[in-house]
Amino acid sequence: MIHLTRIEVRGKAEAGAFSGVLNLSSGLQVISARNAYGKSLAVKAIAWCLGLEPIFGNPNNDPVRLPEAVREGLEIAGHVKSQVVSSECSVTIRDQAGRQLTITRSIKGGDPSVVVVRETEAIGKIRESKLLARGQTMQDEHGGFQRFLFEWLNWPRIEVPTYRPGGSEIYLENLAPLFYIDQDEGWSNIQELQIARYGQQEIGEIAVEYLLGAIDALKARVRRLQAAQRADELKKSARRIAEQASGAMLRRGWRVDWSSHGSLRDVISRWSGRKLRLALKDDASVDIEARWKSIQERTKVLRNTLTKQPIDASNSSASIAASQTAIELKEQRHTLNRDLHTLRSQFEQASLLMESIDHRLLAATDLLRLKVTGVGRLDHLECPTCHRDMDATMFRLTSQSVESVSAHIEALKRDRELMRKNLESLSANIQTTSAKIETLDSELRDAEKALMTVTSAVGPVREQLAATASELAAAERELERLEDATKEIDDIQASVDRWLVDARTFDTEAIVSPDIENRRSAFVDALRKYLVALGHSVVRQENAHLVSLNDQYVPFMEGQRLRALGSASDQSRLVAAYSLALAATSQQVGGKHPGFVVLDEPLQQNPDESHRELFLTFLTKQLARESTFQTLIFTSLSDAEIARLQSQKTQISAASGEHFLKLEPPQPKVKGPSSAPPTANEKSGTDQAFL
Repeated sequence: MIHLTRIEVRGKAEAGAFSGVLNLSSGLQVISARNAYGKSLAVKAIAWCLGLEPIFGNPNNDPVRLPEAVREGLEIAGHVKSQVVSSECSVTIRDQAGRQLTITRSIKGGDPSVVVVRETEAIGKIRESKLLARGQTMQDEHGGFQRFLFEWLNWPRIEVPTYRPGGSEIYLENLAPLFYIDQDEGWSNIQELQIARYGQQEIGEIAVEYLLGAIDALKARVRRLQAAQRADELKKSARRIAEQASGAMLRRGWRVDWSSHGSLRDVISRWSGRKLRLALKDDASVDIEARWKSIQERTKVLRNTLTKQPIDASNSSASIAASQTAIELKEQRHTLNRDLHTLRSQFEQASLLMESIDHRLLAATDLLRLKVTGVGRLDHLECPTCHRDMDATMFRLTSQSVESVSAHIEALKRDRELMRKNLESLSANIQTTSAKIETLDSELRDAEKALMTVTSAVGPVREQLAATASELAAAERELERLEDATKEIDDIQASVDRWLVDARTFDTEAIVSPDIENRRSAFVDALRKYLVALGHSVVRQENAHLVSLNDQYVPFMEGQRLRALGSASDQSRLVAAYSLALAATSQQVGGKHPGFVVLDEPLQQNPDESHRELFLTFLTKQLARESTFQTLIFTSLSDAEIARLQSQKTQISAASGEHFLKLEPPQPKVKGPSSAPPTANEKSGTDQAFL
């Protein structure tokens, strides 16, 4: 674990060089200064040096979140507002082994996309590097700042699934909302500053488990999310294949039951049981192989008749047969068109009925909600004009219980499901009928051409030859259509087979990790202690055992979110208790928490006296004062409050001067080559800005 030892801001304005330094110690430290002193600058400098601007919704390398004093104009007592020429800030951190990092990042006048890292080993060896603050901060093996920092902290890099194609990683900005509580937004809710636009799945839960050190549980969660994502991809793929198969069949007038409904195992079992050709034979009575053989045999006979068989010169029935074929096809088309019109009318009526059921279902659901919540009960009626009592029976309202409304909703759901299936059946019938009409139109065109050819022929022999040639051409065209259908069905079957191979190799077994329960239990115990110590109005010593965490690590109490209980001022207590308990638990169980918590202006969230008193009392308690992790609280206290805390051995850093940033005294010019440059302390001149 690490702790912050120093925050420094320095730069150059038209009025001269300026700087501000804040020296920090381990454990609990309250930094007290009046409003407008520059506390926010010190707090924001931590986030800026660590590359955390995404948690504020700012673009990469954009310092807009920092105060204008270091970006635009500097106001210092005794001087007019002075334009800032250049500025930068640095944060120094130290670990338990004595290693130290000083991270410096330019604010203005330099390159904010780069951080300068000065690494000091425990033996005194110093190394300086320039790394990318954002952009490829994790991906760049040699130049990424976060990659370097994770390795320096011995934090594992873990990939997490996203809602978009491709994966992501756990970044520092995903973890920071749990230990960096910003004044403006951080107190609104637990992990209020969590990054949502990255599209990482369950990143809030993952961040908690990472800081707790439950790496096995975290990896199990990631595998479960990846499994769910893969299952969803397989389901979508199965749906596309099923739609492709059904569409190919319906276009030819064949109705086949080839659905992707049910679980993955249901689809695997159903699709493994039979092939598409068998389904076509069972459901649509279409045997492709038998039909292929039949057409080939007919083609062979017709070709033999046309080329080798003798022609009966006395047979004059060719024109009659061609005419009769055309007439029968027209009658069939007329019947199918009439059926199609009926189906479309039924579909339109069923759609209207479905819409009506949906509206009734919504109304009944709203009524049930009112019944359950007790809103809108007519227990007492009064005339709004004369204020006399009125009898509810005059409105002819019927009494409906929660049970009767629930039963009505279930009946509507059953009706809706039946209507949905009816609509699906009608839609399939419309498609098959349309396909049959299209096929029939093609046959009718062939028949009319054959009739025209036969009637144009002279003599019975030529009529028979023309009729046979037309039949042969029609059979060959039908054979081509059957070849196209066979190829498409075989291609779809190949897609089904590939899908089955992928689906069978997919592991859907539940992934359980045993390393989380002890850590979760320790976290809950610590959270209860901090809630009681901070004075949460609902959580007291006698009922703290009722506080629990759900699977998303959201605090609950007796089935209700703790956030919804208590007063408005309890929200900030909940956020503080959660972040402090997480740090304490991580240290107890050997987690990956960095070891410091920043609470920016906790007293400004609820400025009432009772809230201040509760928070000040917390700062004097052993739980707060003797914590082994670093707690930095930036706030504004009165002299009496400072004296009270100091009397209880609470570490206070009270600000001196008017502002955090101060103009540096001009350096005396010393002539001669032996003049040495000023040291870092001489350059800043403000190491004792906080006493």
